[in-house]
Amino acid sequence: MMKKINACLGILFAGLLGCLVYRQIPYQLCQLEHTNMFVGDWDWFLPFLERMGGTAQWLSTWGIQFFDDTMTGALVFVLPIILSFVAIIGLLRTLGKKLSVWVPWATGVSVCQLLSLYDYNFYWAGAVALTLAIVWLWVASLFKPAVRNVLFLAGIPLVVWMLGPVALVYVLSGLILFGNRKAGFATIGVPLTIYGGMIALLYFMGIVPTLSWAMSPKAYYEFLLEMPLYHWTTWGVVVLVLGGGRWVSNVPLRKKAITWMVNLGGWLVPTLMLILFGKNFYNPTNLDLWRLNHYAYTEDWDGMLDFMAGKPMNNYLFMNYANMALAHQGELANRAFQYYPRGIHSLLATANSTGTVRLLASDIHYAVGCIAEAQQHAFEAQVTFPNSMGIQTMKRLVKTNLIFGHHEVAEKYLSLIEKTTLYKDWARKYRKFLYHDEAIEADAELGEKRRGLSNRNRFAMFYGWQPELEDILEANPNNKMALEYLGLSFLMNKDLKGFLSFLDVHYGTKENKELPLSFQQAVMALDRPDKIEEYGISAKVKDQYREFMSRYAQNRQNTNVKNLMYRSFGHTVWYYLIFV
Repeated sequence: MMKKINACLGILFAGLLGCLVYRQIPYQLCQLEHTNMFVGDWDWFLPFLERMGGTAQWLSTWGIQFFDDTMTGALVFVLPIILSFVAIIGLLRTLGKKLSVWVPWATGVSVCQLLSLYDYNFYWAGAVALTLAIVWLWVASLFKPAVRNVLFLAGIPLVVWMLGPVALVYVLSGLILFGNRKAGFATIGVPLTIYGGMIALLYFMGIVPTLSWAMSPKAYYEFLLEMPLYHWTTWGVVVLVLGGGRWVSNVPLRKKAITWMVNLGGWLVPTLMLILFGKNFYNPTNLDLWRLNHYAYTEDWDGMLDFMAGKPMNNYLFMNYANMALAHQGELANRAFQYYPRGIHSLLATANSTGTVRLLASDIHYAVGCIAEAQQHAFEAQVTFPNSMGIQTMKRLVKTNLIFGHHEVAEKYLSLIEKTTLYKDWARKYRKFLYHDEAIEADAELGEKRRGLSNRNRFAMFYGWQPELEDILEANPNNKMALEYLGLSFLMNKDLKGFLSFLDVHYGTKENKELPLSFQQAVMALDRPDKIEEYGISAKVKDQYREFMSRYAQNRQNTNVKNLMYRSFGHTVWYYLIFV
C-alpha cells in the first residue's frame, strides 16, 4: 500500500517541480540559453576534458541550448533533479525493504537542488554533476559487494576529475552506503585515501586554486561573487538522507502511526518549504529584465509592451526597453512620455559591467545605427558569460562585422555558430553575405545600418550620444529611430534651445514633414507662434495646450498641483518640463 502511494506522490512531486520552474523562472532559463552557446566539435570539447569538472560543464552547456523554449526548457532543467531523486530512492531501497517509510525524504534533496538553481549565479552544471555522481553510486549498488566496491573506488578519481568537487558528496555517500566497520580500512580508509590523494595531487600541480575550492560547491558558482552558504545545503541533505536511511534500516518501527507520520512528513515538509519559501530564492526584478531581454532577442515588441503595461516605471532599464519597443514600432516620439521618463537615461541608461545591461545597451545602439557602440557592448557582454560565448552576442557580432565589411571576423563567428545544434540555418543564411558587399547593401537590415555609418571616427561615442546620432542622420536622413531618439534626448534634458535647432535641421524636409505628437507638444511649449505655424501643429494639440495652461494657472498655488495636473496631463511634454 505504502509503495503504491509513494509511487503516485513521486510522480506528482516530479510534475510539481516542472510546473514551478515553468511558472516561476521561465525567462531565467531563456537568459541562460542566450548567454551560452554549445559548439559541437572536438576543438571546443577537448579543453573541457583538461580541467576539473569540465565534463559536467560540457554536458550542462549541451542541455542549456534547449532552454530557449520555456516549456522544453523547464522539462530539461528539472531532469537532473528528478534523476537524482529517483537515484536516491534506488539507493535507499538497497538498504532494505522497509525503507519505503524513509523514501519520501529524498524530496529534500530535490527541493534543495531547485532552490540553489533559483540563484542565477549557481551553475546548472552543479546539479548535473551531483546527479551523475549519485547515479553512478546507484549503478554500483546494483552489483554484488565485490564488484560494487570496485566500481565505487574506480569512480572516485573519475568523479573528481570529470564532475568536480561534488566528489566529496560521492565519497561520503559511498562510505555511508558501502562502508563496513568489520572490513575496516578496505571499505573506509581506502576510499578516503584515494580521494584525499587525488585532491592533494591536483592542488600541488596547480590545477585547483585552493583545497577548499576543490571540496566546495563554490566551484559551481560565479567565481567573481561570494557564494551564499545555503548552497552547501544540498550536499548536506544528500548525506543526511542516506545516513538517515541506513539508520532507519536498523531501527524497528512497530507502530503504524509512527511509520505513516515519518512517510507523509517526508512528502509534506520539503514540498511545503518549496512552495512557501521558494520565492525568496530568486530576484523578481532580474526575472523581469531577463524576460525583456528575451522579447528583445526574439523581436517581440508587442509582447514587451504588453508586459510593461502592468509594471511600475521606477527603473531606467525598464524605461529603456519600453522606449526601444516603441522605436521598433515607429511610435517612440508619439508615446515616449507615457512611460514616466526621468531624464535622458530613460532613453539610454549608463552601462555597467553587468552582462544584461550591456546586452540592452548593444540592442539600443544597434537599433539607432550606432554600430561601433553596439559591437563594443556586445563584446563586453560576451566576456561576462560562461565560456565567454553566448549565442545572442555572437549573432550581434556577426551582423556588426558584416556591416563594417570585416568579413574575416564575421566568418570566424559564423564558423562557430555553424557547429551549434539549433542555429546552423541562421549561420548559413548569413554566410551568403561574406565577401559579398552588394548583398549586404541590398539587405533591408544590414544595408540600412551600413548606409548610416559615419565617415567620422567618434571612438565609441567619446564625444557623447547626440553627436553620434547627428552623424548617423547626416549619412542617412531616413533613419527614423535615430531621428526620434535624438529629438527626445533634447526634450528629456529640457534643452528647448537645442530641440529648436534640431527641428530646424531635420524637419520640414521631404524625408520628415510631419512632427510626431511629443515634438508638436514641445513646439507649443516654445511659445513661438512662427514655429507653431511653420511646423503645422494640429488643432487638437493647440487646444490641449490651452487647457493645460489654463488649469495650471488656476492651480499653481495649490500644494497638490503636481498631482492635480498629472491626472489629465501626466503623459505630456508640458507636464514633464514643469514637474519632472
